[in-house]
Amino acid sequence: MSRLQEIYTEYARMRDNGLDTKSAINVLRPHIEKLGKADRDELSATIKAYEMQLAESPPPSARSASAPEPAQGGKGGVIKRINPQQASAPPESAAARKEALPVSDPDATVVWKEAAPQLVKCPTCGKANQRGEVFCYACGNLLEPPRNTFDTNILSDGDSKPLESEFFGPESHLVLRLRGSTESYDLRPQDSAHELVIGRSTAGSAMNPDVDLKNKQAADLGVSRFHLSVFHDKENQAVLVSDLGSANGSFINGQRLLAKEVRVLRHGDELRLGRLVLIVSFRHPGGTTR
Repeated sequence: MSRLQEIYTEYARMRDNGLDTKSAINVLRPHIEKLGKADRDELSATIKAYEMQLAESPPPSARSASAPEPAQGGKGGVIKRINPQQASAPPESAAARKEALPVSDPDATVVWKEAAPQLVKCPTCGKANQRGEVFCYACGNLLEPPRNTFDTNILSDGDSKPLESEFFGPESHLVLRLRGSTESYDLRPQDSAHELVIGRSTAGSAMNPDVDLKNKQAADLGVSRFHLSVFHDKENQAVLVSDLGSANGSFINGQRLLAKEVRVLRHGDELRLGRLVLIVSFRHPGGTTR
């Protein structure tokens, strides 16, 4: 399976298991950025086709378990080849193609005209793209959705202080130790430009997680290839985790994480991926652990 096919397979799996488009793209961003222009164009067209089909299909709860996978690929299938030139210009929406109804009768019941589509500027090349697009049609780079004008401004609270069990400063280390073992993983998510992914690699795969549990009986214990993401919240000095639509779920102290749910990791937590258990601790300068 090519890198392009693997990226799409993981994207479709995350979306099928409840993650939104932005969350799935952010997890896969390090791998997408390694693709060439032609592969990005093909991935963009395939994701668009998948999202269009998803929008027209019933919600997951109403789908049959035997329903076909989206975009002729789904989980492990072959990506449907789409001519990249088909995505060389912003796709015209059905609304934009409609013309105003002629008004010959003053008593006409319906008179309407569709509004022009909203456009957003690509932060890389400056070209205008329709709102909601994942990739820029011109340069193929990822588009960051603009802040909604109706969003509420988040006010800083200078008087609040983090709890001791949550504090994770610029010099802290996240240590994940396998339960019943002395083996551990020492991580610094605050130094990473992307979310750290915990999972297991597979033979011949072009995509590997940042924390690879392959040699820890991960497959037998139900760990997915891309199982959990870890990232640092600098503003609140905390480590956050989110399940990536894993097959067997992620648990903190026995409580299952829901799809798209973001949770704070604390010192002493028990993090379970399927049946594989990791003990969480924070290590601070000087060798102290809080």
